[in-house]
Amino acid sequence: MFEEKEKRHRKGSHKEKAWNNDGNKGRIPRDSGKETMFANSKPALTYADSFKPASSVPTRRVDPDTAKYFSEITNLLESNKIELDEIPAICGNALEEAREKELELATDPVISRTIQSLLERCDLDQLCGFLRGCVKSFPIIATDKFGSHVAETAIKALAKHMYDESSNSYIGDTLNMICKVLAKDSSSVMQSRYGSHVLRSLLCLCKGVPPDRLDEFHVTKRSDVLATRLNSGPNKLPGVEIRNEFENRFETIFRFLVREIADSAKGEMAKLRVDQFSSFVLQTVLRLSVGNDEELLYFIKIVLCGPEQTIGGENIIGSERKNDIMGLLEDTASSHLLEVIIEVAPEKLYDELLTEIFLGSLFDISSHYCGNYVAQTLISSARNSNQQIAQICEELGQKLKELIEIGKSGVVASLLAACQRLETYRRECCQALAEAVSGNAESNGNIIEHILYLDGYIFQRSRWKWPSGEKMNVLGCLMLQIIFKYPKQYIRLFIESLVSMEDEHVFHTAKDSGGARVIEAFLSSDTSAKFKLKLISKLKGYFGDLAMNASSSFTVEKCFSASNISLKEAICGELLGIRSDLSKARHGFHILKKLDIDGFARQPEQWRMRQKSKESTYREFQAVFGEPMGKELKTTDSYSENNNGKESHNDNADIEIKELDRIEMPSDRKQKINEKNDIRYYDASKTSKKQKVGRPPFLKSRNKFISNSINTPFVRESGKKDYAASELAQLASKSDLTAGEVRSLFNASLKNEKGQSKNFKVPFVSKRKR
Repeated sequence: MFEEKEKRHRKGSHKEKAWNNDGNKGRIPRDSGKETMFANSKPALTYADSFKPASSVPTRRVDPDTAKYFSEITNLLESNKIELDEIPAICGNALEEAREKELELATDPVISRTIQSLLERCDLDQLCGFLRGCVKSFPIIATDKFGSHVAETAIKALAKHMYDESSNSYIGDTLNMICKVLAKDSSSVMQSRYGSHVLRSLLCLCKGVPPDRLDEFHVTKRSDVLATRLNSGPNKLPGVEIRNEFENRFETIFRFLVREIADSAKGEMAKLRVDQFSSFVLQTVLRLSVGNDEELLYFIKIVLCGPEQTIGGENIIGSERKNDIMGLLEDTASSHLLEVIIEVAPEKLYDELLTEIFLGSLFDISSHYCGNYVAQTLISSARNSNQQIAQICEELGQKLKELIEIGKSGVVASLLAACQRLETYRRECCQALAEAVSGNAESNGNIIEHILYLDGYIFQRSRWKWPSGEKMNVLGCLMLQIIFKYPKQYIRLFIESLVSMEDEHVFHTAKDSGGARVIEAFLSSDTSAKFKLKLISKLKGYFGDLAMNASSSFTVEKCFSASNISLKEAICGELLGIRSDLSKARHGFHILKKLDIDGFARQPEQWRMRQKSKESTYREFQAVFGEPMGKELKTTDSYSENNNGKESHNDNADIEIKELDRIEMPSDRKQKINEKNDIRYYDASKTSKKQKVGRPPFLKSRNKFISNSINTPFVRESGKKDYAASELAQLASKSDLTAGEVRSLFNASLKNEKGQSKNFKVPFVSKRKR
């Protein structure tokens, strides 16, 4: 128990190293004597200026008899000699002995650990009784080095009972009493390195966050922040999943506590914004307030404007606050706070921050050691492709080379991901990136190699040579993964550069954990099969070494899937030579089974026939069902090519197509699909509703055909397992089916959601002659 307590000990240093998104250069505390880079902005206060010790009173020492009693309780609990049904009675008696002594016991270095053990094992009545006895001294306990752990343990124990409907009223009354007392001294509690944790846990409990999610609000930054920024899918804002996934049972108490925190902190917000511990509390309030725009805007106004905030008016913030907001970029704590404000801001406020505050200074912000993280958040949070991202690209699009040279490649990666997510300005970004790492956008040069070793290339430039044994740049690999999600007409230079690499360099790329994902992204792109086969052929002779490595073994599987028959035989031949060593590796069994190495060794001719059968069957399915809708519909960008090969601006970035007749595709293919199967395609946005469509000849009359923008269309039965076309093709090509495969196809389909039997089977491809 003591070790557990020490593990949770909070670090008190205000020079905490921040999350690093840009290579090895982390944020450093601002020197108070250093000039700010923004001439008109007000310099942010330092932590020393903002520190205000939490209110405290001298505590009395525990009397010897009480200390001896709790020492015996500790020995009894750790002896493991008591029955489970005796624990509540022991905890109840011990907590009854602690009545009116809660402050002394909770702040005692030794007995506080015993109190924690009791609170974890007692029932709800005993837990609430202890908390109600602590109400008057709760701010002191919360800001104490040892008492804060007792307070957090009690809050977590209380959270375990919040899903009990019968206990909600009792828990709510207890929380209400604590929040009323804590709100009066919330500023002091927020600035305490211990009280900050307690207040965040209390806010999470009132919002309905379960105990296993509390740790997410006790870190400097979320571990998935970089993945969120570089996600090319729909943008997810912090707090949204909490609002949607968990039921908030104490919304009234949460709003009361937030309002009290805001009102009490209004006069000293300038200090609270730069204090790292109070900044964490403000960030937690912002994340938990997502979904309630009225409360969220009110709190953001308090944070950014302090006592001068006004409600109403045409602008939410106003350009007159620009200097104050730009000053927040100079400090680590306040810049973290500004990042969260941008992430959770409603669209109107985000647009105002972009146009009134940051536009015109984006490059200066991106060049700053703290401001570049704010710039990344601003770019990744863009929501309107026609206005917001266009304004950002116009200002930063021609500055990619400068940003890479000063080590701010995280801003470049965020810009590439935002353009892919919003499907705009992708051609311009590709050209600018190619020029930044090669100096000539018309030649492929060594673009891929330079990006893979981005830091080394920037420092050496003309003297740079391919390093051997060095790890590839993380952000460079991430940028290339994003690039290969772009349509192939925009990334021609990158494709040519990759396939023109030397064989040994391709091997080293595939063996690196980051480089392997670049190759996998290339093989998953819409690039022509000719270039994919050319790249795979460069790895001949290296597949055995790659398969022995756990990370690059996935690249071997991806190469096998994208290869033709001759290359598949070459891959299996190399793996067959190391089969005994590969079978001893942890991942070896999977890859040996996936590539059917045993079947290749026993009967190579039949193995070859099975592979050909899979390919032909898959092609038949493609001929019937066509390509996934997402690849056919969204192929235009904000800049598209006309017949002359020149770029022309297209105001409508997205194509809205509902039926097959309106899809731009070869007429013979369209006629083939209509005549043979009478299939109509629907817009991807409407695939959530099941719609009846035409059926291929081999489908039963009762089955439904579902088409979406991500997966190949497939046959679905309500309540049954779904099979994609590729899975059906693989099963159809097998000469024999195992008992498990047969059961998975038919047994599950014979029952509906209630387990009742039905009289029809899942349609399947007609039998082939053996």
